[in-house]
Amino acid sequence: MRELERALDRYPSRIIEHATLSSILENLAYKRINDKIVQLKKKDILTPLKSGLYVYNPLYNNRLLSKEIIANILLGPSYVSLDFALWFHELIPESVYEITSITIKRSKSFKTPYGVFSYTKIKKELFNIGLEIKSSKSGNFMIASKEKALCDKVYFTKNIDLRSQKAMMEFLEDDLRIDMDELEDCDIKIFEEYAKISKSKKIEVLTKVIKGLLR
Repeated sequence: MRELERALDRYPSRIIEHATLSSILENLAYKRINDKIVQLKKKDILTPLKSGLYVYNPLYNNRLLSKEIIANILLGPSYVSLDFALWFHELIPESVYEITSITIKRSKSFKTPYGVFSYTKIKKELFNIGLEIKSSKSGNFMIASKEKALCDKVYFTKNIDLRSQKAMMEFLEDDLRIDMDELEDCDIKIFEEYAKISKSKKIEVLTKVIKGLLR
């Protein structure tokens, strides 16, 4: 078992795909691979995230598991965005417990032992705008910049008329409770590019509001 633990410890994210795990077990001369995986799950050494994807729980390692990395791997390609990213960038005061992401695949949600991970589909042309790579002790993950996260939030908000600057300001300050001071150093080019490609009236209005803050 110690040899197996040493092999699994080589994966700092602690997230292991079934094919990788099977290869490790075969290299360690285990014969009944699937039976061994079942045993590891029963002992809580492995926690299933979804079919064919596990989290390795080391006995002597208290390193926190990165939910952002889980989000990236659970469904890819994707990046963390919307409410969770707004909280991550300290734009909104409330803690967000659902890890919200954007993907080019169909919208989906996963309930796991590590929380709920939801994914909203976006068109491919908007996917790569304003993304950042952040580092954690478990590895790197992809997340929307604060500008992109705000654009995504406005873009996917339904049933609210945000076609005037007054309405947009009320939405940002009253509904989202955005810390407007955090937007004073933002990159206006991200808003402009998002508005141009999306052709969204809401994003055009958002861009005008942000430009007003930067004057």
